[in-house]
Amino acid sequence: MQRFKNSFRSFLRDEDGVVLAETLLIIPFLIWTMVALFVYWDVWRTINIGQKAAYSVADLLSRQEDPIEPAYLANMQNILNFLTPGAPQRAMRITSFEYDAGDDEYCLLFSTSTNEAAAPKKTQTQIQEWRTAGRIPTLVDRESVFVVETWVDFTPAFDTGVLNIGPTLNAATYGEFIVTSPRHRRLVLVGNTNCL
Repeated sequence: MQRFKNSFRSFLRDEDGVVLAETLLIIPFLIWTMVALFVYWDVWRTINIGQKAAYSVADLLSRQEDPIEPAYLANMQNILNFLTPGAPQRAMRITSFEYDAGDDEYCLLFSTSTNEAAAPKKTQTQIQEWRTAGRIPTLVDRESVFVVETWVDFTPAFDTGVLNIGPTLNAATYGEFIVTSPRHRRLVLVGNTNCL
């Protein structure tokens, strides 16, 4: 019996293989952490790229002096596609309007969308909602602004959920709403007769 007790005490004090056992327990968590950090970093990268692309399109449009062609607006989608590489889907809507103090409402100059299913064109009535929602700054009579809205899809490269317990990210769409004042009188389409 004494021999058994001594063997048992010796077994309890023996630390051979402890590092290996601890390593085997911690490695899966470390791998999951590295993958999760990669995916979460990729989300913020997608949001950042989408925001920069929206501001770039808005800046290009703000520099237009003359009425623009519909083909020019359609080519803004090509710019968005170029500036957001790797996104599975992208959509953009451009809406130009000015404030009419006499009627105390926004007057729609034009609204166009590169993906009617995802982002239908705005109407005269719908742009009034932006004012009540506080999305547009206060404008003076006949001041014109335009809104560039973009949507960029994100699909995670890895599923970071662990047995449906840990945090996970699903596919999502990240949007931007950029209000810009044109550098000249206003942004209008060729042949536009609204608000004239």
